[in-house]
Amino acid sequence: MFKRFLLIALLFLSAAGFSKKDLPLSAESAILIDPLTKRVLYSKNIHAKLLPASTTKIMTALLVLKDSHPKREVFVSEYASSMEPSKIYIKEGEIYSTVDLLEAILLNSGNDASVALAESVGGSEEGFVSRMNEVAERIGARNTNFTNPNGLPTKGQFSTVYDLSLIVREAMQYKGFVDTLKMKTSKIEEERTNREIKLKNHNKNLWKDRPYLILGKTGYTKKARHCFAGYIQYNRWRKVIVVIFKSNKMWKDLELLAEMND
Repeated sequence: MFKRFLLIALLFLSAAGFSKKDLPLSAESAILIDPLTKRVLYSKNIHAKLLPASTTKIMTALLVLKDSHPKREVFVSEYASSMEPSKIYIKEGEIYSTVDLLEAILLNSGNDASVALAESVGGSEEGFVSRMNEVAERIGARNTNFTNPNGLPTKGQFSTVYDLSLIVREAMQYKGFVDTLKMKTSKIEEERTNREIKLKNHNKNLWKDRPYLILGKTGYTKKARHCFAGYIQYNRWRKVIVVIFKSNKMWKDLELLAEMND
């Protein structure tokens, strides 16, 4: 009888997201979640409202994939080109394809490319941000509020690792999102002058030789610290969503979380 009770208790704790391992994470908040069942496999302060930094761009990418077309032309405004780094230095008046700028935000974290896409898809940055919050609410990310499409720190912008895991889960349904996260490098061209911009993925895990692959979007500001949102691919069928906020040792934290479920 006691053994049966103990087994039920362990199953309950596992379902609630408690780990038998006390992971020495530097991150203030972290989550592992099954993308098929939404079952929480590991949790640490998963509902704490924190700055998401450039993991915000996953929601931007999601809306672009939902509401636009890969070949749609995007005109760069003066406002978009004025964004502070991280940026790819697109210029006012230039024209790029939507798919090129999608690569720019997911690989190189282009703040300028994010705003250019937002203006193209939403008619204005404000209109796009309104749509970001609308979709976040619809998919269950109710402790999130976006105020811009790139993650630069502004008043009122916050999310949780739980909410970001739901956003990642939604984005994973789009092949264009998954394929882009796997790119180590790429090259985009301005459509009239053919000016080339080389891109390199900020996700260092793509260059590591491991039995698993960590795919996703990095983020960093002084206030947010290091953030990451994406998923761990163990084999063709097994994937686990991972999100961490406010980490001091992001790559080590991701390794610990990945090997916990290996």
